[in-house]
Amino acid sequence: MGKLSKLRRLERVMRGNLDHIELIDGSRYYFEPEKVWSEVFLHGGDCLRADYESEQRPEPPEILQAVAKAKDRRSAVEGLYAPGSHPFMAYEIEALVERGEFIPRSFLAGYSYEESVEYYARKNREKEG
Repeated sequence: MGKLSKLRRLERVMRGNLDHIELIDGSRYYFEPEKVWSEVFLHGGDCLRADYESEQRPEPPEILQAVAKAKDRRSAVEGLYAPGSHPFMAYEIEALVERGEFIPRSFLAGYSYEESVEYYARKNREKEG
């Protein structure tokens, strides 16, 4: 067995329970499926807090940035979320899937993102005044 094949076999063993996303450039982004949910959920919470406090949202976590660069973004999203189960997703799913863009999504039902930001700002002004 050649050195390169031994190295590849060792890499596979070391990855253990990792999954991966094929990226547009041909490389792979490896991640631990068990940790992805908490990462995305916590990011959603951070975005909600930022919206409520009229602050800038944090950058998307690495896993979502990998989804934006995926060769097949729809499959990458479906691998992270069960169908219809992205209530705490901070971005418009279709924009991420179709164009790899992070378009902020409102957490406030019945409001656009811009309307929700204004709503929270108004509520905060009322609370201060």
